[in-house]
Amino acid sequence: MNFNITSSGPGFWIGAALITWLLLAILGVCVRNRTHWVQPALLGAGSLILALLAIFGGEASFCFPAPWYLGNAQFSFFVDPLSRWFLGIIGIVGIASAFFSPGYLDHLKNKISIGIIWAALAILFASMTGVIIAANAISFLFAWELMALSSFALVAADHERRSIRRAAMIYLGATRTGTGFLMAGFLWMHHLTGSWSFHDWHIIGPTALVPALLIFIGLATKAGCWPFHIWLPIAHPAAPAPVSAVMSGIMIKTAIYAMIRFFIIGSPIVAPHIGFIILTLGAISAFWGVLFALLQQDLKRLLAYCSVENIGIILMGIGIAILGREMHLPLMAQFGLVAALFHTLNHAIFKGLLFFCTGTVDARTHIRDVEKLGGLIHRMPWTAATFIIGSMGICALPPLNGFASEWMLYRSFFELAMHGSAVGVRWGGLLLMGWLAMTGALAIACFVKAVGVVFLGLPRSKQAASATEGDKGMVASQAILAGTCIALGLSVPALLVPLGRIAVEPGTPNLLRMGWTIPLPMLAILLVATVTALAVWLITLSRKSPARKYITWECGFGKLGSRMQYTGSSFAQPISRLFGAVYNYKLVVRRNRRQFSDNVVATLAHEPYLETRVYTPLTRVVSRLSGIFLLRLQAGSIHQYLLNMIIVLLLLLWLGYRR
Repeated sequence: MNFNITSSGPGFWIGAALITWLLLAILGVCVRNRTHWVQPALLGAGSLILALLAIFGGEASFCFPAPWYLGNAQFSFFVDPLSRWFLGIIGIVGIASAFFSPGYLDHLKNKISIGIIWAALAILFASMTGVIIAANAISFLFAWELMALSSFALVAADHERRSIRRAAMIYLGATRTGTGFLMAGFLWMHHLTGSWSFHDWHIIGPTALVPALLIFIGLATKAGCWPFHIWLPIAHPAAPAPVSAVMSGIMIKTAIYAMIRFFIIGSPIVAPHIGFIILTLGAISAFWGVLFALLQQDLKRLLAYCSVENIGIILMGIGIAILGREMHLPLMAQFGLVAALFHTLNHAIFKGLLFFCTGTVDARTHIRDVEKLGGLIHRMPWTAATFIIGSMGICALPPLNGFASEWMLYRSFFELAMHGSAVGVRWGGLLLMGWLAMTGALAIACFVKAVGVVFLGLPRSKQAASATEGDKGMVASQAILAGTCIALGLSVPALLVPLGRIAVEPGTPNLLRMGWTIPLPMLAILLVATVTALAVWLITLSRKSPARKYITWECGFGKLGSRMQYTGSSFAQPISRLFGAVYNYKLVVRRNRRQFSDNVVATLAHEPYLETRVYTPLTRVVSRLSGIFLLRLQAGSIHQYLLNMIIVLLLLLWLGYRR
């Protein structure tokens, strides 16, 4: 690699974006308590540069000259079709964040340092870009750690609240654990190959299994995959809405990028059973995430669990792509990888949209509890409309983008069911189709609950009754992402071209166009024509026989009130009871007297076994052991400190001699 950044190369444009964000970071530190027009302009300009690079850029490799070294490794980077795809994701969500953030942060100006938020956002975007273009382990880990620290600062923005500090520390602990596994895997790969460059990490066979598992666990922790997802539903509700959108839409996808880079694209690590492990954990994560999302009353926590679900769907695509390569089923492998890549983009778009809509609701009502909202469709029509579009996308309803990517995943499962090497394998393909369909059905129930309880019906609080629409920047960001959801769903055949450059190996036929058989534009035209015809018919009927208004059936209670409406808990109760054994679902009813009670309180409770039975006891054991070691090591004796140093030095010398 040579340090060669020309005015027309990808390195120049990446450098321009990084310099733009560096200026934003400096401005944010200098101006701490105000948002000027320059701050969102700089964030949007850097993001726009990356989006244009993703569309029109080429391939390049470059590195920093001396003395910009870490040990014996250079800061080296490269841009190829895979990295350009993820740079495009960063660019699209970054542009929308630049529109949304000023209006949202305005209602937090007395609680947090606005300038520090802008500075940390700039560092986060720059570090995510560094992770995507890193060409060796040293450059990757440097950007990875910078990404972890900047995102930690953003989660802890409102640090005066104890719950926020706790959430930030849990997130920091999770990311430290994941980085530990990742570093162990990187060191193992360096020991096997003698190189830090990802291009040289091509290991095949049982030797690659342990480092592959270490790397996967480190990446899965960052991605929020089950069972390493504990931090995700805690950190996202604590962070400001634009931060949640960036973390859920982009940051956790850097781990997805690394998985595809290490296990599928280029010179991959080919380890036995790794594809089956990724596919299995992805399937569990998809079901677990949507099931717990259905139980949540906090709107941001609901969306956080949906990130666990969608990360599981993406991992299912990665796992089926690896298995397709091992089984020599090219169409299955290509569709699995395309499904993972396309759903990564789609999830960034509709999850960013949903977090922006939730942030607008929070900024205007200061409420995220779905049981205290309602009727917002009349007071926040643009937010309601875009939230519904995002909900349709995340539920994979045609013709939006979520349907297209999940259909590709169904297509890969169908290939496994049709051409699997054994009967059991083919049955597995059918089981995966049913599993994904069940996950989709639960997602629809979850977002019917969210849309119905939050935006329809009557207001359940004074704040909901007096809510107003977000400002122009908030509405613009929602409109950008909602329009992108629709455009991506209708332009799948065109997107198969750049996706084919990533998913199809050189020298093998591109089977994607042959496998894609759904005419989405025609379906969209038919859908719009059908809806238009129904609307015209209903308008004609209403003119011939106008609707007559009557008092709603009230059971003698007088005027219909919000207490007579369905709540989110009551809507989800049948499904919650059905899967109650998974989380010890309980309904506790308390009455003030045995007969003819005038005060009845119903409380729902569930126990997340993974947190209560696994992680909580584990953290207690670690805390006790660390306390014991702390007392032994920090005894206050200089003689013991010298003895410990001598023992460690002798151990290192012995290990070096053995090597």
